Amino acid sequence: MRRKEFKKRLEEEILILDGAMGTLLQEWGLPAGEVPERWNLTHPEAVVDIHKSYVASGADIVLTNTFGATRLKLAEYGLEKKVGAINRSAVRSARKAAGKKALVGLSVGPLGRSLYPLGDLEFDQALEIFGEQAKTASREKPDLVLVETMADVREARAAAMAFRKHFKGPVLVQMTFSEGDATLTGVKPFNAACALEALDVDGVGANCSLGPKELHPVMEEMARATDLLLSVEPNAGLPELRYGKTVFPGSPDLLAEWAVKFAEAGVNVIGGCCGTGPAHIAAIRKALRGRKPFARSRAPVSRLCGRSRVVEIGEGKPIGMLGERINPTSRKAVAEAVKEGQWGLIRKEAQAQVREGAAVVDVNVGVPGIDETEAMRMAVRALQAAVDAPLCLDSSDPRALEAGLQEVEGKPLVNSTTGEKEKLDLLVPLARRYGAALVGLTLDEDGIPEDAEARLAIARTIVKAAVKGGLRREDVYIDPLVLSVGTDGTQAREGLKAVGLIKKALGVRVVMGVSNVSHGLPGRGALNAHYLSMAASYGLDLPIVNPFSRQLREALLCANMLLGLDPYGKTYLEGHEKKRRAKPRPSLKRSGRSMDLGGRIVEAVLEGSAERLLGLVERALKDSWAPLKVSEKGLLPGLEAVGERFKSREFFLPQVVLSAEAVQQAFARLKPLLEGEGAGGEGKVIMATVRGDIHEIGKNIVVTLLENYGFEVMDLGKDVDAEMILKVVRKEDPDVVGLSALMTTTMVQMPEVIKALKEAGSRTRIMVGGAVVTQDFAQRSGAHGWAPDAMGAVAEAKRLTKEARKKAGKAKG
Repeated sequence: MRRKEFKKRLEEEILILDGAMGTLLQEWGLPAGEVPERWNLTHPEAVVDIHKSYVASGADIVLTNTFGATRLKLAEYGLEKKVGAINRSAVRSARKAAGKKALVGLSVGPLGRSLYPLGDLEFDQALEIFGEQAKTASREKPDLVLVETMADVREARAAAMAFRKHFKGPVLVQMTFSEGDATLTGVKPFNAACALEALDVDGVGANCSLGPKELHPVMEEMARATDLLLSVEPNAGLPELRYGKTVFPGSPDLLAEWAVKFAEAGVNVIGGCCGTGPAHIAAIRKALRGRKPFARSRAPVSRLCGRSRVVEIGEGKPIGMLGERINPTSRKAVAEAVKEGQWGLIRKEAQAQVREGAAVVDVNVGVPGIDETEAMRMAVRALQAAVDAPLCLDSSDPRALEAGLQEVEGKPLVNSTTGEKEKLDLLVPLARRYGAALVGLTLDEDGIPEDAEARLAIARTIVKAAVKGGLRREDVYIDPLVLSVGTDGTQAREGLKAVGLIKKALGVRVVMGVSNVSHGLPGRGALNAHYLSMAASYGLDLPIVNPFSRQLREALLCANMLLGLDPYGKTYLEGHEKKRRAKPRPSLKRSGRSMDLGGRIVEAVLEGSAERLLGLVERALKDSWAPLKVSEKGLLPGLEAVGERFKSREFFLPQVVLSAEAVQQAFARLKPLLEGEGAGGEGKVIMATVRGDIHEIGKNIVVTLLENYGFEVMDLGKDVDAEMILKVVRKEDPDVVGLSALMTTTMVQMPEVIKALKEAGSRTRIMVGGAVVTQDFAQRSGAHGWAPDAMGAVAEAKRLTKEARKKAGKAKG
């Protein structure tokens, strides 16, 4: 189906997706633990019958049985060479059932292996694997593609990019959220929509993990963020354990009631996920029959975003700061840090700029003699773990820009292209493909024009090429390149004139390196501040400045207030009050005081800076600290602080994992020295993903954190049956067994394991967790504890270890 045709149809009607595939396959006889995608080859008639049941129930779109049909996931079952056959057969089966009554949507799920920092998979690897599925499935010409159940925006981007390259029809992308607040990696619904909207996709949405009540605010937030099509597939409520079976309490009538609310929120495509069947789809069909989609519009502002922060830039929006300090050209310390790969300094520089009000952080790693591509990759990784502000990737090397774009979790700014055709042909497609906004410099083969009109002409060329290349006009930024007034007294005026002309004639964003105007002159702070105020009145949207300059910060506060961009002067008054209350702090150097060594170790743990942490550990050992003291006074308090920030939603899993990895390296240094000091550790834990479930992302994160909190951990891996777990428990006598499951079809294995352990009389305490596992399920299954997330698992393991040892003590007595 053509994309325009699909969009036009959805302007007139709401389309109904089908429901769960795995649940019905089990009813048709799929054994527990068997890979559903194999049945595309061995039992195609059953797959066709399931699709037919949904078509008969009123589904407008049936999704193929290909959720896990990528090489990486199929390899778990020795089917990696059957990717093509499985995908082609799945599309044919869906087409056979759909006939002319329904569309065929290719279902694309996550790879089952995490991208950095949660795992070791690289972006280009994910792109290649999704590309393989895209190429083979596209040959059967499905009507659309639905990328679903994505917890990581980067993985979602890889899937969307792969299918957009090989598939010409509509592509929709759905994320999965935890408690309606954020994805596993901490991305908010608004931010996810912002990042995905910038890609060449047709719709965004959410599915799985949550019921309709919990997903409704998610979809409302996405509706505010984008004018793309919206799709949703809620579970039939949250799963419960009844009589040894997983049951979803959401009735067809309940889903139908919420389907109407989704439609009123502007959702265009509505179906069901886990626990839903033909009866649910029939009820949704009945409730929505004759209802037209709710029209939505999007304000013409440019949105840049990080993991949990969105910056809006455009008409009527406050002028923000683009922090310029991470630039080795004029800063020797930054150049040395980049050259040596010491990313701790870069992280701290970014954090300090954001604290001073930088809305966007520029990152430039152009140091002669280094691998700029790898440096940009590592810099972006480091910065995203340190700040949630959007990034501006600043490089003249397209390869370095692409490496950085592959790491970005949100929507960045790319700086920059010029009016030269060669550069436009390289950088416009790059920005479009990776979903970035683009800065264009008003220079071409002849250099920077002296007059504003000539700069406008170059800007016009850049904007025309960018819009033709698929970028939204509001995501094109022009830098008129102000020159120093010290060398030509007319250039400050021409720069201001260029700002005004570009804003009026082209309606794009204008960015400017304000400090260039004072180059080579004394009293630069005052000149820069005054020029910033003047440029703001001409329409400057995003000045590139030093956020540590008090004069520039105050000039910006005043400009926003005086231009009516700061409603009721709220930001101005807050800044004035902050200044009034601020007390001068003597520098640590002058006062003779410094943070104690334990405090600095804690700080390094919070930064996730392995290089700094290892240096401090060596310093502590040199100062005659016992290894146990290093752990108790620095490493463990640091991890506790990480846990507190995770609970307060200041940190998300990427930061937690980065800190944990740094501590792991520190513990590796201390471990040989700890022998003989009586450090028994926190306890012994056995971890396993239950039988039939090959997902271990969450379990692996828990293992990493437990080890770094001092636990001895034995990881049994995935797809582990009760007999194996019981055998290892008898041999190792652990304090805690942790069971994980991601799928509703496999979580029922947990009660079997718990029953076996209890019947064996084990003192071991049992905790359960996973995306689909609720506290109620844990209690009903007989588990001693439940963890909603990785940090919760650490706390629960500590509590249960005490219980297990107390029970063992009583038993001996």
